[in-house]
Amino acid sequence: MGTNKSCTTKTLIIATLVALICLAFGPTAFAEDLLKKAEVINQGCLRCHAAQGINADFDGKTVSVYVDKDKYEVSMHGTMPCTYCHTNISDYPHTEALKGKALVAQVNGECRRCHKDIAPEYNKSVHGQVNSAEGRQNAYCSDCHGIHNIYKKEVSNATINHNQVPHTCGNCHEKVLKQYELDFHAKSVLLGGQEAASCVSCHGSHNVLGPEERESMVSPENTPKTCGKCHLFPLENFAKGKMHYSLAPKGDGAVSFWVLIFMSWLVILVITFVLVCILLELRRKWINASRGGH
Repeated sequence: MGTNKSCTTKTLIIATLVALICLAFGPTAFAEDLLKKAEVINQGCLRCHAAQGINADFDGKTVSVYVDKDKYEVSMHGTMPCTYCHTNISDYPHTEALKGKALVAQVNGECRRCHKDIAPEYNKSVHGQVNSAEGRQNAYCSDCHGIHNIYKKEVSNATINHNQVPHTCGNCHEKVLKQYELDFHAKSVLLGGQEAASCVSCHGSHNVLGPEERESMVSPENTPKTCGKCHLFPLENFAKGKMHYSLAPKGDGAVSFWVLIFMSWLVILVITFVLVCILLELRRKWINASRGGH
């Protein structure tokens, strides 16, 4: 009986030591192997694709297939093999290479394969829904995050950086960007401010939903809570205001439009009046000077 206990104890000790060794050296060895594999594969890819001016003919159009080596290597995917995203590429020449919408859709699928924690949220969002008219999702991952230049949001030139987000969203939402630029939030963000709200501050990132959706950050129920992240004591009236509007004589922006017209003319008239007063004063002084000071 004592011998069996002793064997069991030894077995547990050995198993624990083996497990600890695997945990200590296993991930490191795997990471090193992956880095070496990525380096070999990427060197082969970039031998051609890092050459400026490299183009290819896709559907009768000449498009650039150039990859900026320096930007890619410091990107979030810079240590990953190119074939992790371009899974259908295994030889040269790329006779089976996907192109256009098919390529973007395939890579978008690979994003979801790796980022499984984000995929369900993205799939439910407005961007993850399929646009039947265009035969694609409303927004692919690369539309927001970039392609070979994917960086953390803390990096100043990242497409998802706080101050760059309005420009990124504006690539698709051009009209809304112009309307947003009229707002105080935009004035601060586009001038480098870190505290004012950008698009994702109000609408979310991977969980963007329309205002008619109850779970949306900008639904009537949730808008006060969303505004409350920055503004103290958010009231129900926060949900009644119109955030995106165009300056026009009629519609939601009519009040702002006429106030702008009134203030613009007021400033012009005030400045004109002040200039006339200055000119009259100068004329009087010139006359006095020409009379010898009398």
